Amino acid sequence: MDLRAFMLPDNWESEKKRIYETYGLKPPLMRHIRGPVTLACSLMGTEDFLYFLMDEEELAERFSRVITQVILGMAQVMDEEAGVTAETEPGFSFADDNCCLLTPDMYEAFGYPVLRDVFARYSPKPGDRRYQHSDSAMGHLLPILGRLDLNGVNFGPTVMAPEIRRYLPHARIDGCIDPMVFMRNEREELIRQTIRDVEAFFECDGVNISTAGSINNGSSLESMRLMMSVIQSMHK
Repeated sequence: MDLRAFMLPDNWESEKKRIYETYGLKPPLMRHIRGPVTLACSLMGTEDFLYFLMDEEELAERFSRVITQVILGMAQVMDEEAGVTAETEPGFSFADDNCCLLTPDMYEAFGYPVLRDVFARYSPKPGDRRYQHSDSAMGHLLPILGRLDLNGVNFGPTVMAPEIRRYLPHARIDGCIDPMVFMRNEREELIRQTIRDVEAFFECDGVNISTAGSINNGSSLESMRLMMSVIQSMHK
């Protein structure tokens, strides 16, 4: 398949030139994508995908390899269009909420090889960005993710900083506050979780005091003020 022809419109060259000459902007790089499990669930449906993994192991491994090849191919197309390489612009991240649905064995066979091979190409050095967002109950996958030496994570509100740090010693942990507690401004629980995470900051190092996952629409500004007040009082 000609990925470049599939990805870019017929007027790409003229538009790329116009935008660069008018605004000085080059085409964006592809350094973030939906993770392999979430992608597969979107394509096949969640239940069908899980049955597929259990019933068609060889075909599932082939599907995993194809996902890897397409990610690398698409990223290379955009690198060429922007005039960069994996070496000059390293780093990659995934958003894979649905990884929580897989057992460790299933994830190691299907999801892990994708991240491993993409990071090997785009994040081979210790300081290169290797990030995963998966704000779900995926703590059972931490031993596998630990082998990737992720240096940035945003996991679910049931996956706590000390547990993450056990398997990911170099990761910046971006938030463990339950986003639903934050949204509903459940004051006592929000205070408890903020104190917990401030203490984890000193114990584990590299913990951002924020929500596990996105801040939901409708979240109260009072929740942010409350968290800031708690942090300030503990800092004193």
